[in-house]
Amino acid sequence: MWRFEVLITSLILFVSLCAASAVADTGDSGLLCSTYGANCANPTQITAQNNGNITGSLYYYSADFYDWVRVIDTNPNNSWTSSWTLFNHGQNNGPVVFGSALKGDVLVVQLCDQTLQFSFCSRSSNYIYGSDPRYSVDGKSHALVNTQGGGTVSLKNSTQTWAIWMEDLDDRWKSDWDYNEEDVTISNITVSFGSSSSPEQDAPVPEPASLSLLGSGLAAWLLRKKLA
Repeated sequence: MWRFEVLITSLILFVSLCAASAVADTGDSGLLCSTYGANCANPTQITAQNNGNITGSLYYYSADFYDWVRVIDTNPNNSWTSSWTLFNHGQNNGPVVFGSALKGDVLVVQLCDQTLQFSFCSRSSNYIYGSDPRYSVDGKSHALVNTQGGGTVSLKNSTQTWAIWMEDLDDRWKSDWDYNEEDVTISNITVSFGSSSSPEQDAPVPEPASLSLLGSGLAAWLLRKKLA
């Protein structure tokens, strides 16, 4: 009996290791939002710039996993959710029309990691992430945008086009938070930013010399207090 239990335990351990290896092997490298000196942050809000179509194209991706994106218009008087499109390993790079928005409509860009689920991007999926944390299963923003005028303006109709960099893993899968699994350019939008920083903008860690000085000062203060 014990041999059977050892066999089952070994099998479970083997499968677990294989799963961990599969996740680890999905690490990717390539362009980042900050590659060319951009100052990137999680967007606070994405809104429609003018009345009209919200269009998008696949600009770049660096991912082993299969990902799709869609746009949601949250205006209750003009609400719509586009179909999943711009497959990061596919041939259709766009442009595609997500939907027609009214000026000022609040929009959310969502990404679906299809590799980690059995059914196609189902509504109950645990692997759908958004530019707005409320539309992500882990409650975090999975989008980065260049804060330094990250949009380009079309000379034809003066609509802005912004690059949205998306991350397709969360902390359950030891995400690298490099936000380059699918980069899409979306037209006829404006992007605003708050005070919250992105993982690329964390506060600097004090250097060892600074920590040493801090410790020396504290020790001196304690010694003076004891002698007093």
